[in-house]
Amino acid sequence: MYQHFQTIVSRFFDLIPERKIYNLEYCKELDRQARIIQFPGSLIGSIALLGFAFDTDAKLHPEFPEMFYFRIGFTILCVFYIFLNLFNQSRNIQSRLEGLTWGYVVYGYVLFTTSFFTGRIADDAPYVSGLQMVVIVLSFLPLPRKTLFIYYPISIFLFLTTVIIYKPNLNTPASDYSMQNLILSYILGVFSGLIIERYRFHSFLNHLRITKKNEEVTKAAEALQALKSQQDGDYFLTTLLFDPLIGKELDGNAVTIDTVLNQYKKFHFRNKEYQLGGDYLSVYNLILQGKRYKAFLNGDAMGKSIQGAGGAIVLGAVYNSIIIRSKMDPTSSNRSPERWLHDCYLDLQKIFETFDGAMLVSAVIGLLEESTGTLYFINLEHPWVILYRDAKASFIEEEIHYYKLGVMEVPSNRFISIFQMKKGDKIFCGSDGKDDLVISHSGKYRDINEDQNLILDCIEKSNGELQKLVSVLETKGKYSDDLSLISLEYNLEAISKPGKFWKDAKRLIKERQNAKALELLLSYPSALDTSILELKFITKLYEKEGDLLKAMEYASLALENFPSDTSWMFHTSVLYKRLYSIYKSQSFLFESQELSERVRLRQPNNIRNLIHLADVCRLLGDKDRTNYLVQALKKLSPENKKLEELIRLL
Repeated sequence: MYQHFQTIVSRFFDLIPERKIYNLEYCKELDRQARIIQFPGSLIGSIALLGFAFDTDAKLHPEFPEMFYFRIGFTILCVFYIFLNLFNQSRNIQSRLEGLTWGYVVYGYVLFTTSFFTGRIADDAPYVSGLQMVVIVLSFLPLPRKTLFIYYPISIFLFLTTVIIYKPNLNTPASDYSMQNLILSYILGVFSGLIIERYRFHSFLNHLRITKKNEEVTKAAEALQALKSQQDGDYFLTTLLFDPLIGKELDGNAVTIDTVLNQYKKFHFRNKEYQLGGDYLSVYNLILQGKRYKAFLNGDAMGKSIQGAGGAIVLGAVYNSIIIRSKMDPTSSNRSPERWLHDCYLDLQKIFETFDGAMLVSAVIGLLEESTGTLYFINLEHPWVILYRDAKASFIEEEIHYYKLGVMEVPSNRFISIFQMKKGDKIFCGSDGKDDLVISHSGKYRDINEDQNLILDCIEKSNGELQKLVSVLETKGKYSDDLSLISLEYNLEAISKPGKFWKDAKRLIKERQNAKALELLLSYPSALDTSILELKFITKLYEKEGDLLKAMEYASLALENFPSDTSWMFHTSVLYKRLYSIYKSQSFLFESQELSERVRLRQPNNIRNLIHLADVCRLLGDKDRTNYLVQALKKLSPENKKLEELIRLL
């Protein structure tokens, strides 16, 4: 029963822990509210009671002249506060006398003086109603609720004491009525004061909670912004490492190069926008065996933003070191383009293997020979290389034979892809950002493009111009990944057409008049005026005549002008071996081996070339290489008769 009563009392008086916890803050809020109403209240109060003081009181109660001083005292308090407030405002200070302190003083004066003189004339109902108004006012003032339980008892005590001293006539019905109303005013003052104060306190409490929550949110946002600023600083430092690794040596007239690098991650640092991602591209000038090449690489490191950028930085750093070594080291620059690409792949693969599969990179690594338009490249699980020729775009690959850089399993039958470019041809290498376009977006679900031929249509619509291609792609959808693109346009006429003597020479060959045909084909002012087709026929005619040195001279010239012809490269290699059989000079064997190794890098499963290469290595005395090739042949063609003959020679 006691606990039930205690619960009711606690609810009625709103006895919650927050009152003690936030008492100081609540009092400060009441002080603020009191200061707001005190100046306008003082302006009103300074004149409000003057009519009673100088006129009404004297007429109604001439026997009680002291009431004049109570009225004037209130006016003096209000005027004093007005000057005090103006003085404090002029000096921009807040006096402790204002606010709650002044509220206690002023209301206490009004309530207590009114209780005193109303008790003296308690038989005057209008004056008792005035006390009722003063009593009720307390419930609306921004004062702590303890004021109710302090001021009301004092007010009642003063009223009753005055009644006992002056003994006004309270036996009339009017006096009974006014006394009952006075009692009700005290009761209503307590109840309404508690209710209004409860509402005021909970409004303060809710506002305080919202303020604290906002402060927490603000602090969290500031902390988040600080972390973001720190992160953007890290991103910025990463871009400082990444940007110098992008090579763009675009000089020369043979090849026109254009690039686009648009990383998906954008960030601001020091009021400038930067980008960061895993795509990488680079184009360098390179000289191999005396010929100029454009060495290019387009890579896409797996992972988003900083992780992908880490892979791109490693890729760029290693690739740049390979380029620098190739430019400065004569041994490195004396390699064939096939060997250079193969070694470049192995160097990159060894570095990424150290990450134990945690960092993978797809890439296209290529070389474009400026004088002949021969394209050498390796595709490491990157989107297929695209050819734009005669206003049509198409893939020049049909399947991928390599894994990404970093995959622990390295394919055994590695080979170099070869493509012969013509004048006006363009090739495009790009990351999968050009394909993974968001076509539509509905809630949490995105419709990603799955049509690999979309890029071909876009290239055709853009007329093969890279910057227009980017705009066309943007009309198809939004990017969902990093985008990098390289276009290389070949501007020279690589393959010359047969000259004026070709038709007659061809007729003479059919008539088996080889000597006349050879004489006719040699009638051009210079070998440079002779087409590749004619050079090949001159080679074969010299072979028929048995002049292998001359045949080798024209075969090498044809191969130099048209190195993409793998079958002719093999033919030339065999020709060098035949020269060795006549002159016994190992230099012919070295040349034969070099060409045969290049053929093997292009066509690792070419049985004829493998048998030929193994025999050349046997003649050079390279037993380890010979045995290695023989073992490879046993796996590819174990019943080959040429292989059996080679094994008998061993």
